[in-house]
Amino acid sequence: MDAHPLGNQELGEVLAVALRAGQIMLENGANMARVEETVIRFGTALGAERLDVFATPTGIVTTALARELHRTRIVRVLKTGIDLNRVAAVNALAERAGSGELSRAQLREELERIARAPRRFGDVLTVLAVGMACACFALLFGGNAIDAGVAGVASGAGQALREWLGCLQMGRLAMTFLVTLLAAGLGLMGARVLGTPEPGLALAASVLLLVPGVLMVSSVADLFRGDTLSGLSRATSAALVVAVVGAGLYVVLLVSGLDLALSTNAPPPLVLAILFALAATVGFAVLFDVPRRALLPCALVGAVGYAVRGGSALLAPAMPPEGAMFLAGFAIVLLSEPISYVLRMPTSIFVIPGFIPLVPGVLAFRTVLALAAQDYTSGTATLVQTALRVGALAAGIGTSQALTRRKWWPTIR
Repeated sequence: MDAHPLGNQELGEVLAVALRAGQIMLENGANMARVEETVIRFGTALGAERLDVFATPTGIVTTALARELHRTRIVRVLKTGIDLNRVAAVNALAERAGSGELSRAQLREELERIARAPRRFGDVLTVLAVGMACACFALLFGGNAIDAGVAGVASGAGQALREWLGCLQMGRLAMTFLVTLLAAGLGLMGARVLGTPEPGLALAASVLLLVPGVLMVSSVADLFRGDTLSGLSRATSAALVVAVVGAGLYVVLLVSGLDLALSTNAPPPLVLAILFALAATVGFAVLFDVPRRALLPCALVGAVGYAVRGGSALLAPAMPPEGAMFLAGFAIVLLSEPISYVLRMPTSIFVIPGFIPLVPGVLAFRTVLALAAQDYTSGTATLVQTALRVGALAAGIGTSQALTRRKWWPTIR
């Protein structure tokens, strides 16, 4: 950080660096609170006395102040995704910025390098990981090895198509619809050809790669924090994705002429279910491109979260599913906090993949199908169930974060 007072041009350069850091975080899945904290960390480390930051899902507005000077700037966020390796890299760079070892130009260069960095896990490995995760979900739904194989192949093909369409810069909703058609079509065809007793189970597991779990949970979490604009925006985005996936499923079922429900059976014994949840978490951690050394901790967090939910149902059968979801969300953050301290990473690196096995994606898709079939009673019931379970999961995560947050942790959560 420069020792002399910042001039008007220098303050503008500080603001540009801080906003670029926030923009990268927002583009790669960070929540609003983290984005605002990151912008403030960079700005104050580079000499600004104060920064007032307002982040939304589509842009960031920031004013930087230094003595009598102030500069205001807006950046737009036109693309969004989830790349937790970039989130971790920006967080680590913020620590280096605070130590004063890098100049403004060096920080800007490092930020651009992070923004351009390729995924840690290649496309082929990501396809295999997604296939493994959806195969594990099929087993968690009570399916057999054939159901798992069909779901794994269909979802892997869907992920390959999603990567190819992403290279063509296709819009998210159009891409989601086409991927749903391919994954659901292959899942249904495979289940029928191989003669599985419940084709709807393989069909449901085949499209779980498209569940907007991060949007669903983060929207509720933002609303709990009082960030109404971000919460409503993300909730709307999640609802649109779910609706598009439901529309794709409806088209596949309509063309096939089959009257199938997205069914699930009783899960396997708890020990086996925990192992399947662990493997599914690893698959989504690869999809979200977490740092390599975070893979096993992510798997542990996902397994513990699922174990808490499953164990709660066994030990307290009278407990409603929402109560078990709350406890699972609480446990996920409770375990992620010390791991993030040891590995010096944001807790979101572990929390986001960890809660994915708990997101009620099948319920959400079943809601859309019921409404499309004009079964409003069933559709309304599943909609309420989905909202309550997502809300309980988000409430558990938010409560645990509020209770475990400490100013002296070396990472910003």
